[in-house]
Amino acid sequence: MPDPLPPGDADTATPGDPANASTADGAATPQRYRTPDLDAPQYAVPAYAAPEPGDAASPPTASGTPGRYAAPHGYALAGTDPRGADPLLPPYARDGAAQASGRPVGPGYPTTSAYPAAPGSPAAPGGAGYPLPGGRDSRPKALAIVALVLAGAGMLLLFVGAGLGSSSGLLAPLLLLAAFVLSLVALLGRHQGGKGFGVGALVTSVLGGLVSIVIAVAWLGPFGTSSGDDVVSNSGDGYYDDYAIPGVAAPGTDGQPDPGAQFPTPQRPTVTETAFGHDFGDIWWYVVVVDNPNADYVFDAFLDAQAYAEDGTVIGSSTAIATLLSGQTAVVGYFTIEGEELIDAIEVTVPEASEATLSPGEETGSFSVDGLTGAPDPGGTSTRTPAGSATGTVSGRFADDQRYVAVTVVARATDGRIVRAATAYVDEVPGDGRPVPFEAWFAEFPPDATLQASAHR
Repeated sequence: MPDPLPPGDADTATPGDPANASTADGAATPQRYRTPDLDAPQYAVPAYAAPEPGDAASPPTASGTPGRYAAPHGYALAGTDPRGADPLLPPYARDGAAQASGRPVGPGYPTTSAYPAAPGSPAAPGGAGYPLPGGRDSRPKALAIVALVLAGAGMLLLFVGAGLGSSSGLLAPLLLLAAFVLSLVALLGRHQGGKGFGVGALVTSVLGGLVSIVIAVAWLGPFGTSSGDDVVSNSGDGYYDDYAIPGVAAPGTDGQPDPGAQFPTPQRPTVTETAFGHDFGDIWWYVVVVDNPNADYVFDAFLDAQAYAEDGTVIGSSTAIATLLSGQTAVVGYFTIEGEELIDAIEVTVPEASEATLSPGEETGSFSVDGLTGAPDPGGTSTRTPAGSATGTVSGRFADDQRYVAVTVVARATDGRIVRAATAYVDEVPGDGRPVPFEAWFAEFPPDATLQASAHR
């Protein structure tokens, strides 16, 4: 029996050495004993690789390689995705791939990317403020709907007001403006839905605004010029190109002078007489007699009156309107004076000469007052001046019927002073001379007074 190897040979012998395999005559030689290396790492079979009871292994391959065990129930093999998506895709793309392939998304996995957008960058589709493409928009639509309703109401009021001539059309521009603002908010707001309603409201409000401008221009056009009465322009040389005041033309005339006719330069009217007195309560009456010295001119006058106290301070103001035909016209107005103040004087401003309107005298109509009588009220008492009234008729000679005619009645004392004044209004005076009755009421009818009357438009 051969001697055992020296202790050093066991450490130096290597596998594959011929001396370890066989002898020279080919006889098998037993392998030599190797001392185990206690420093070598020890490996254990991982638990996940061990088959579970009842798990079947895949059959061996054709090359004899043992097959892999199937993944236990509820687990996935390394390198695979339980949803069936490509493991090379990033996590945020696997759901889309799984859904596109028809495979269900695994439980517990989000259906959208869990990665937030970078700060300052717009949110991705499906993020906050934006609906998913093709999905249902869950953002509120109330603002857009309100804008559309306001725009429709504004358009409706606009056409109704224009058609009927009512004041309801004045509210339409406000509704259209509100609809325009709300529609912009609905369209530009990221958190507002109903973009279709918002577009409809915006278009409707803009169209309504344009229609409002057209209607306003059409309405203001007639009021921007005189209603058939042309104001005469004075060139300074006595010749005038624009004439006609049909409203005061005499019967059978057009109120226009013959071509080439010359007329003198108009003169400013003058105040020939004023009077005032206490009526009742805080009401004071006043009357102003204005003389129009022009035979061929009339004035549509605003007579501004101011009341002064004894110390010269203004304590009241009033404005009376009258058409001043040629000659004298008496106009009555009223002040409201509160407290214990008393009127000491009044001052009336008349129109300038440049405000005259040419109306040839032979083609200008006139008013006349007839049958004027007055009497105190029989029910009056002896402790105060009784009330009374003046009656008569008014007629006119004009090409057109005159409307809203005022008849001024003044009562003069024996010394000629005006001590009372009153006005009666007649809705319409025919231009053909037919008389119309009137009655002017006096709060205090002065005894032994002489009555005078004149009419104006």
